[in-house]
Amino acid sequence: MDVQVGETFKVPASCNVVTVDGYVDPSGGDRFCLGQLSNVPPLHIGKGVQLECKGEGDVWVRCLSDHGGRPSPGDAVHKIYPSAYIKVFDLRQCHRQMQQQAATAQAAATAQAAAVAGNIPGPGSVGGIAPAISLSAAAGIGVDDLRRLCILRMSFVKGWGPDYPRQSIKETPCWIEIHLHRALQLLDEVLHTMPIADPSPWTDHQK
Repeated sequence: MDVQVGETFKVPASCNVVTVDGYVDPSGGDRFCLGQLSNVPPLHIGKGVQLECKGEGDVWVRCLSDHGGRPSPGDAVHKIYPSAYIKVFDLRQCHRQMQQQAATAQAAATAQAAAVAGNIPGPGSVGGIAPAISLSAAAGIGVDDLRRLCILRMSFVKGWGPDYPRQSIKETPCWIEIHLHRALQLLDEVLHTMPIADPSPWTDHQK
């Protein structure tokens, strides 16, 4: 289901550990209860998971429920088994990916601009990126693509991915999306430091 239920749950910056469970306490703070929002019976979610922020912005998940959860950093899908405690987001790795993808898009946009102007780069170089990379694909990388690096998605009760009939998390009955503020701050810094020669690939995604 691709419909938001309830209001956005905001976690205070001072809170490093947040519990997401299937109960109904509306107090907020360090506990996000899905029981009063979800169409899934609360007992199916049970004690849920704990999300812990370590260091400057790394995220770890502990599964408190009897059912496995599925967090998704980027395009990778991982199943979390009961009592498991695993790292699901690495801020430094995310920052590197942002810089690499932004640089690739910038180089492709520069190469396209040069080709339009008739100043085509040599055969061994395509605007500073590997010749095997499609110019149109690289230049088409937008802000939304980079923002996905700063988001975790987690489904409850039902799994999804290559090993399941549900290929998308949106096909599961209950899932949450976690926006990581420190990662988004770094993305903003990356975008501000990139000298965008041709802004069209970026602005198209912001309309």
